[in-house]
Amino acid sequence: MIEIYLLEQLEAFARCGTLSGAADELHLSQPALTRSMKKLEELIGVPLFERQKNKLVLNENGKLTAEYARRVLEQDREIIGRVRAFDRQNHTISIGGCAPVPLGQLVPQVTALYEDMTVSQEVHPDAPLLDGLQDGTFQLVILHEEPADKALYWVPYGEEKLYIVLPKDHPLADREGIWLKELESMNILLFSQIGFWYELCVDKIPNPHFLLQNDFEAFGELIKASNLPVFTSSYYLRDPNIPNDGNRVVIPILDQEADVRYYLACRFDDKKRFGTLFKRIS
Repeated sequence: MIEIYLLEQLEAFARCGTLSGAADELHLSQPALTRSMKKLEELIGVPLFERQKNKLVLNENGKLTAEYARRVLEQDREIIGRVRAFDRQNHTISIGGCAPVPLGQLVPQVTALYEDMTVSQEVHPDAPLLDGLQDGTFQLVILHEEPADKALYWVPYGEEKLYIVLPKDHPLADREGIWLKELESMNILLFSQIGFWYELCVDKIPNPHFLLQNDFEAFGELIKASNLPVFTSSYYLRDPNIPNDGNRVVIPILDQEADVRYYLACRFDDKKRFGTLFKRIS
């Protein structure tokens, strides 16, 4: 029986090309790695290396063994990943969302309904969320495009519209609506963790100048202390972080992509498991 650590060391040697490079990567001494390669050779029972002066080179047997080692290691990682995912599914409900607002609304509902489960949440674009449903990373996802995969079960899960908050003396402040392209080169205060909304703004605004904030509390304080333009949405029109002092106006964004409908989806195999949740939402 060949121990996994020997295959890991052979794969590293084949990839690095030298004992010194593999030893550095594996945090081993060269003599220790040399002994491991000799042990592997003895276990297999055929020569795997050409021994040159101060150099060890894989022969054809060694190259074939290294390829098999790579495959075994991939399978080993896959086994570990799948078993961990299975365990996570039995003890954790992992939820992925394309935007923080619907995710923030869903998580408390799931936590209340499934009290014996740990609930985790992550924000990602739609494509990784769909991949995550397929490989078991997520059990529930919130998307902003209607799923086309017939292997998924989904229901509508609310809507959200994007707005821009401008100072009352801003040149665009008297508009009834604004296109994102009209915000070209404008300094805009922006919270970084807004999911797909960030990509939308980057794609639609020429030469965007975002003043990104990673801390939500600091973001709120900056809104209050400055007069910078800032995005908001239909969920946040009464946000206390946006001063209601008559010096700002809230204007809807006209781009079609700024009006979003969300969808809550799971694999059809999990439809029964989350039946109570979907019934409550419907």
